Amino acid sequence: MESKQCFEVGNEIFITLNIATIGYRSTYRELLMHLFSTDMPNGVVRIKVCAVACAPQEELPGLLCLDGVDFYDSVEELCENIDDVNIVFDLSKECKYLEHVKRCAPAGVSVVGGDALLVFRKTDFDSEQLEVNACNLDRALGLFSTFVDQAEEEFWLLDNKGIVLDANRAVLDRQRDVDFEGADGTLINNVLPYAQQPGNAIVEAVNNARRIDQVITKVTSDGELQYSGISAYPVVKRDGTVRSVILMRKDITQNYRVMRRLQQTEKLAAIGEMSAFVAHEIRNPLFAIGGFANALLKQQNLNEDDTKKIKIIYNESKRLEKILKIILNFARPAHGEEGEVDVNEIILEALGLLRMKFESQGGKVITNLDAKGIKVRGNPDQLKQCVINGIKNGFEAMPNGGTMRVETTLSADNWIIVRIIDSGEGIPDDIREHLFNPFFTTKSGGTGLGLAMTKKIVEDMGGKVKLRSRVNKGTTLSFYLPPLSLVPPANNEKDTDGVVEPSGGAGFLGGSVEFIPEP
Repeated sequence: MESKQCFEVGNEIFITLNIATIGYRSTYRELLMHLFSTDMPNGVVRIKVCAVACAPQEELPGLLCLDGVDFYDSVEELCENIDDVNIVFDLSKECKYLEHVKRCAPAGVSVVGGDALLVFRKTDFDSEQLEVNACNLDRALGLFSTFVDQAEEEFWLLDNKGIVLDANRAVLDRQRDVDFEGADGTLINNVLPYAQQPGNAIVEAVNNARRIDQVITKVTSDGELQYSGISAYPVVKRDGTVRSVILMRKDITQNYRVMRRLQQTEKLAAIGEMSAFVAHEIRNPLFAIGGFANALLKQQNLNEDDTKKIKIIYNESKRLEKILKIILNFARPAHGEEGEVDVNEIILEALGLLRMKFESQGGKVITNLDAKGIKVRGNPDQLKQCVINGIKNGFEAMPNGGTMRVETTLSADNWIIVRIIDSGEGIPDDIREHLFNPFFTTKSGGTGLGLAMTKKIVEDMGGKVKLRSRVNKGTTLSFYLPPLSLVPPANNEKDTDGVVEPSGGAGFLGGSVEFIPEP
């Protein structure tokens, strides 16, 4: 006999539950008469009593249709013959057999006390009310399907131990390394690696019984950094403990990049104001120091020791001048004379300046430049500086030699792409998101403005910069530049109503930054 049977009467489909009872108490007489009756209950579940233990027939007066019910004198004998039973009810006083039956009953059989019989109390059902309830249920399911199952965000339902109870369509449709669909008791740790991290939102939500929001990062298969917003909503019981957790995950990469771009703009504005202030405060004393040092070096009566000290003063003043130029050029890069720039020629010139030392250390440089005329509109010196910065960073990432690839190509969506690919040690996740921040550097003696300036120059040309990196596998720095055909010529007409800065120089409060004369 199967433990659960479905059968049809008229247009109704019923399910039969097989039960067994232990002992007898007059308190349950009415309920037992209902359970042992032959009438079909007015519900969707039919109860069938299969076995009775520790309650002789003479103690069950008035109960009908005991034919076919197996009687046992002991609980042990009952437990050996209830493979077809769903539920065992302990009707004895104080439920004295309950724990013993739980240990002896076959797996899959529920063992409960006598009070649980109240669940099967005979109740008349209103068919109209049932229909209304069914409509309300359909409506609730429709709302769930619309607002949750059709959402792009991932929704997970977990118990308080992290076991996956349910998930929406976005989770099931997403490709992942571990397939959990159809597996009972799957831990969220096994299908979402983030959940293995200490202090994750799931653990914090269970421990604190409040909503927890976190932002996590992940390196995709192509080496790009992906940002995800994680929110864990605890479902709290009346006693304050957490019953379950609703976990929501959303890809916020684009939103995060926009936010970072706004922050970068604010930083650039602050740097611009600071540069003007620094230039004003440093220009005069630096001009005096450099000028006097230059004059002293021209005197003939200086001994060797004095000449050496004055040269140090002069050289340091020139170094300060270069630092000041970098800051000024970053805040307001020199536009110079724009024109047609051959990208391939710029790359070959940059490699000619840098590759010798790298190749002497056992490194290898491979170029794969598009044979077509790849030209952009811009300042050749600025573009060369961007390429030099990228190649120099790649070489420095391979101090013991490696392979550097420099490629140019024209994409299908009309971008001239310059890729600088190294086989170095890669960039850790916690550093990568700060690389384009002004003054952020991991190099000893670095200014932290190389990549920041590179990004700004490329964006001023109408392009964009992408960086992909995987630890111990290398880094790819890509410049996306608009081709010459898509960029209108710059308007070089001078505004006679304003002040025009000299070509090729960043205005230093209206003057040139070349204020320390050569000796």
